Amino acid sequence: MHRLRTIVAVLILSVACAACTVDITIDVKMAADGSGTITVTATADSDIVTQAPNLVEDMRLDDIKAAGWSVQGPAKTPSGGLEIVLTHPFTTPKQAMAILADLNGPSGPLKSITLARTKKGDTTTYSLGGILQIDGGLDAFADADLVAAVGATPYAAQAAASGGSPEQAVTVKFRAKLPGTVKSSTATSGSASSPTGLAWPVPLDGTIVDVTTQSTQHDAKNIWASPLARGAKIAFYVWIVASVCFIIYVILARRRRRHIRALR
Repeated sequence: MHRLRTIVAVLILSVACAACTVDITIDVKMAADGSGTITVTATADSDIVTQAPNLVEDMRLDDIKAAGWSVQGPAKTPSGGLEIVLTHPFTTPKQAMAILADLNGPSGPLKSITLARTKKGDTTTYSLGGILQIDGGLDAFADADLVAAVGATPYAAQAAASGGSPEQAVTVKFRAKLPGTVKSSTATSGSASSPTGLAWPVPLDGTIVDVTTQSTQHDAKNIWASPLARGAKIAFYVWIVASVCFIIYVILARRRRRHIRALR
């Protein structure tokens, strides 16, 4: 799993010129039953591809695939850059938290992200908590195993020599899609109805961003249940009345026949 952070680190730390940019998006999508997917999309522009021609070779994907991640790319973008999309399913909110914690590592931007699903009566509540914060600029994304292997943060010298600030080179966004109706959220963009859900940009200057969000969903009720119940009750009463009327009719008919026989 640490290989996953290595790929993100290689992309981000490949910023070797002031004009280079890398966009990182982390998506968490939860379904009504608490399952869902976590997706990491990393896009490097064409300048990075030019400055780091061995970028694709620096990505090792076997360990990631073995850990349950599906991988799309790295593939060229229409503008000449590179994009890689990594997706991991989860079956419970607890499993999603474990995946995010492993993805983040000890120094990543996802600080104690929590997900929960609770049910009370016919109402299910979905909760997202935690904060986003990047400590140490680009170095926060460096994987410890990678640094130990190569003896330094990848591409750190090139990034420092470029003269560009991390904020100019990298954008990081966290997005969450929860079921139901959002009751409260600190999100700065997006919406519960959009395909990607709510969004929070992650500043690279150490600023703390709260992601607290809560949504609720009510169990769907059968709109025909009440009318059908009333209809069945009415039909039952009609059957009883009809049965009583029929019994009375039979009794009266028998009496009438006996009376006629007696007169003869």
